[in-house]
Amino acid sequence: MDRKSIINQLELAYSALTNFEFAIVKDDPIIERALERASLYVIAQRHVLSFENIIPNETDSILEFEIHQRNNPNVLKCKLPYLQKVFDTNGEFPIGIAVNYIDKKKTYDEIPLCGVYGISFIEFNKTEERFLIWFSPEKLLQNYWRSEIECEIEGNIRDFLRYNVHYVGKATKQSILKRLTGHSTLQDIISLEHPFTYNDLPTFEIAILCFEFKDNLEIQSFGDNSNVEDMVAALTGKNRPKQEKIFLDAEKALIKAMKPGYNKEMFNNYPVSKDGLYNDNYDAISYTFMDPITLIYEQGQIEGGTSLMGGDAIIILDNKTVKIIKE
Repeated sequence: MDRKSIINQLELAYSALTNFEFAIVKDDPIIERALERASLYVIAQRHVLSFENIIPNETDSILEFEIHQRNNPNVLKCKLPYLQKVFDTNGEFPIGIAVNYIDKKKTYDEIPLCGVYGISFIEFNKTEERFLIWFSPEKLLQNYWRSEIECEIEGNIRDFLRYNVHYVGKATKQSILKRLTGHSTLQDIISLEHPFTYNDLPTFEIAILCFEFKDNLEIQSFGDNSNVEDMVAALTGKNRPKQEKIFLDAEKALIKAMKPGYNKEMFNNYPVSKDGLYNDNYDAISYTFMDPITLIYEQGQIEGGTSLMGGDAIIILDNKTVKIIKE
């Protein structure tokens, strides 16, 4: 008997962006390129993250700091070397930092620096200052778990990557940045949701998670009476669905599984759909999360993972049943 399955691995195209950060970078061509393969997004809320107790150790060319989160008793202790490949500098000139405070009224304070949401590294050569790289806490953590930077981190990073899901959306006809600019539901969430912590601004708590596919693995098996043309088509990928179609199906699967409060259409008939994968007649479809994030919704949570197989998955069986399988 012929059977076919498709395994779709979802990963963050960029680190989670707070609404405040999004407003700053929405016209940045570098961010635009980073998100060009992403068409699925989640609008969520989490407690504010910050850099605390920042101490530049110029003797060892290391920046020492902690990552804190409101109402989270855990702390991440970090050591980040100034000289590493991603910084694109050879150390010929001095390197310093500039910080962005959560409190706009705050100015540079005495060491250690506290209450910071962004750190920029700057090279001071003889004639000018050259920007090297910028980190938010979530950008630094993503670069760390993907081994894109050299950094020592003491503590469990998963504790700091928990997101309460408000909305799931797609952007298949335009870029995510353009889709979210002036997004009415995003503005509703910022206006209507109470901050988790008194006096914190929702714009620092509301986060946008943009997903792309790390891979789409199609698996087929054929019985004794299989059609040769079907076998050749499968081997050459002739009938494989386009990414846009898989994204459309993924949006429905996530909404069906998590039922976010701000989504108006819950796709109660999914996996039945006109523009998803229903008519491709897969025996099994899966959407697996490949980052150490936790998506929290009213009925439970989905935990991603960084192993080859990823973390939890939304599974659709025989075009009928939708389940969440724990890793």
